[in-house]
Amino acid sequence: MMQPRPYQLDAIESLRVNIRKGIRRQILLSPTGTGKTLTSAVMIKGAADKGKRVLFVAHRLELIDQSVKTLQSIGLDVGVIRGNDRRRKRAAPVQVASIATLVRRIRPDADLVFIDEAHRALAKSYVAGVLEAYPKAVHIGLTATPCRSDGRPLGTMYNAIVQAITYERAIAEGYLAAPIVYSTPAPPDLSDVHTTGGDYDAGELAEAMTKGALIGNIVEHWQKYADGRRTVVFAAGVEHSTTIVARFVAAGVRAEHLDGNTPEEQRRAILERLSSGETQVVSNVGVLCEGWDLPACKCLVLARPTKSLSLYMQMAGRIFRPWNDVTPIILDHASNVTKHGLPHMDRPWSLEERIKNSKSDAPTKECSNCFARIAASARTCPHCDVDQKREDDGDGPRKLEEKDGELVEVKPPTEAEREEWLERAIAKANRRGLKPGWVWHAYEEKFHLRMPNDLWKRVKQSVAKSEAAA
Repeated sequence: MMQPRPYQLDAIESLRVNIRKGIRRQILLSPTGTGKTLTSAVMIKGAADKGKRVLFVAHRLELIDQSVKTLQSIGLDVGVIRGNDRRRKRAAPVQVASIATLVRRIRPDADLVFIDEAHRALAKSYVAGVLEAYPKAVHIGLTATPCRSDGRPLGTMYNAIVQAITYERAIAEGYLAAPIVYSTPAPPDLSDVHTTGGDYDAGELAEAMTKGALIGNIVEHWQKYADGRRTVVFAAGVEHSTTIVARFVAAGVRAEHLDGNTPEEQRRAILERLSSGETQVVSNVGVLCEGWDLPACKCLVLARPTKSLSLYMQMAGRIFRPWNDVTPIILDHASNVTKHGLPHMDRPWSLEERIKNSKSDAPTKECSNCFARIAASARTCPHCDVDQKREDDGDGPRKLEEKDGELVEVKPPTEAEREEWLERAIAKANRRGLKPGWVWHAYEEKFHLRMPNDLWKRVKQSVAKSEAAA
């Protein structure tokens, strides 16, 4: 039987204290890989032992399987509500349900309701099928990223956040492994890709990735940096993913593809081959972002950009679990690190404030006639009206194209670098008469980090002294 860690027990006690205070809807926040499922299982065991009925809701097969396995491992009687799942057991006090099935069935009684990957909880299916269906129950949402792609805050669904552990502490105490991150500072040209629901339009993004927006050769960089590590690739679309797999196979690497339409048994077999090492690389499209756990997988290839901080952190978190002292490697060919910062840095979260997804400057190019800088997507120069040369797309079969470029290692800023920047920022605020809050927000935007309390106190004192002197 798995034993809960000290920080997990502390988080459970904090949740229970809030419940006693009358706070009945809470988020349990903990980084990917730090055991949110086990934490919830221990809490569920306590409730079930008191005769309470519990409902655990998830949206993917992998999440359901993982949850059932963990709950059963601590001696709980569990039923599954999902299609024709053979694990159905209506009398069991603990039910694990697929949200897609739950909204179409007669719902079981529940005193305590958990939602896995609770950043999805504002979707209509969750609001109507869970929140409104169980108005008297205690609700606890589990997530590593309490934000949505569209930026909407979760405060309409939950009233408090309990953070079990930070990335900094989890890494320092050996619960997570800090990755080495290689990325490109130059963002891909996505000027023709529209935004839908807070992220790049899926179809247009897949088109752009397949036709040449990626930076650097995926296979060559993998051969250079991965050192044979089992690897998961996140691609932009099915054709994009299968093309990446074909490139790996042509280079003699055992690689496979899976997506949302891959049959369940085939999906499990592919992941089992990756687990055993028979397969070295699995490229997927939107399947392994959440609820998939393979500590031995120690390399991540980001072959797709995203505007969603949540999706970025969910993808990256797949390889942070410690395994045989092997350092995780991230190969970011889409400049996600430049857009969002390192994935294992602690960030400020709020249930009330709208999360702003990072933005990068629009890509440009040089006019072939007047040499002015113009939008990369421009067919005609707005300054001299000369048509710009464009490569012929052709009608033949597509091939994956990549722009020349070398990924470089991205490291967290040192204390000295942050100190030097802060001195300049304080001086700038004083020169321009800016408020201390300007320095706070500039710090977070620069480093993608929450400003420590001691630095914030210093900023307020430094800027306030300047205002008083003026």
